[in-house]
Parts: sequence; structure tokens; C-alpha cells
Amino acid sequence: DYDNVTQEFIATVTREYRAHLCVQAPMPDHTQETMLLNASWARASQVTGINLTRTPKLVKLISTASQLKSKLQPLIKAVYGFYSSQSKSAIKKNWALAEELKEGMNFAFKHMAAHEDRQHGFLKAMLIQKIVNTMWFTNKHDDSVIFPNHFKPFPYPALALVLTAIHRFPCACCIDEWMTGTWTDIAFTIQEYHNVFESHLNCLWAFKEATKE
Repeated sequence: DYDNVTQEFIATVTREYRAHLCVQAPMPDHTQETMLLNASWARASQVTGINLTRTPKLVKLISTASQLKSKLQPLIKAVYGFYSSQSKSAIKKNWALAEELKEGMNFAFKHMAAHEDRQHGFLKAMLIQKIVNTMWFTNKHDDSVIFPNHFKPFPYPALALVLTAIHRFPCACCIDEWMTGTWTDIAFTIQEYHNVFESHLNCLWAFKEATKE
């Protein structure tokens, strides 16, 4: 347990850090993480007037990726219709559904199809909007309200993080948890998914370039 002063500082630095992550590096390497933490720590000290020593224990309290995945799991199940059951028919259905969603990034399209040329509505899938709303636009205490300038327009790095949490090339993080037909937890770590994140981010920038007027 921490005293009120420490709690206030932790809350402030956490908000600052997460806002920076969304805009710059949701899956930071060590250098990026250190740079963003230093900037957030300095800003929190300026805002609160508190000069708190940074310790590994305090730094560990700040997390984004794990929080996203914990919120994503029930949405994956509800939106796509995965069914928890040990019956052979349910297991077969879950496996087939997971395969379909992984095919050609079907999960990112409003209208999915077996062939990529028939897919349309890229980034308009209902699940993507639900995740964004749940993670950043639920109430007045969310980062999007506290740091509105960071979310207008919605930052591509944050969107790439959402896509990464749903999909892992060639498998899917949350979707792949159903690939055996029954749910199995899979860790969502920066080390495991950083390259996947970069791939999605590059895809988003390429999509923006290809569709600009």
C-alpha cells in the first residue's frame, strides 16, 4: 500500500505514460520505454510538485498491453460467437471459426470473405470499434478525455496495438486461444508481439498513403 501522495503521483505518471505510448510506441523497446518513462516521470513531477524516486516496483505498475488483452478476450468471444464447451461439435466449430478469422486478416474487415478481393470495409469491423471504445472512450477518466489532442485523429500506433492483440501473424493472439476448439490462455508480451505490431503499423501507414486524396 502507498500513501496518498505516492498514489497521486503514480496515477499521474501512469496517465502520462499511457498517453505517450498510444501516440508513439505502444510496444516499446527498452530504449523507447526508458525515454517515455523519463519524460512521463518528469511531467508528473512538474504537474504534482512531487519528486518521487523511480523504483522497479513503481515502474511495474504501469502497463497497457496486458490490460488491453484482458478487455479483449470477452469481446472476441461475444462478437465472433466462440462457444465454451468440450463437445466435439463445439470444438470443431470454434476451430473452423478461428481459421476463418485468421485468413487474409478477415477480422479487420466489416465484410469477411474467403478471397481477399471480396473483402471490404477495412478497419470497419465492429470488434475494432468496440475495443477502441472499451479501452479509451468509456468514461471521463479515460486517456482520450484527459489527453484529447492525442486522440484526434485516433493514433495509428494505438490502432496497430488493437490489431496486434486480435491477430498474430501467422496466428492470432486472442483468436488463436480457440484454435484447439477450447479456450487456452496465451501470453501477450512485447517480446513476442513487437514484430507483429510493427507489421500492422506499416500496413496502416501504407493504407493511409494508398487512400489519401
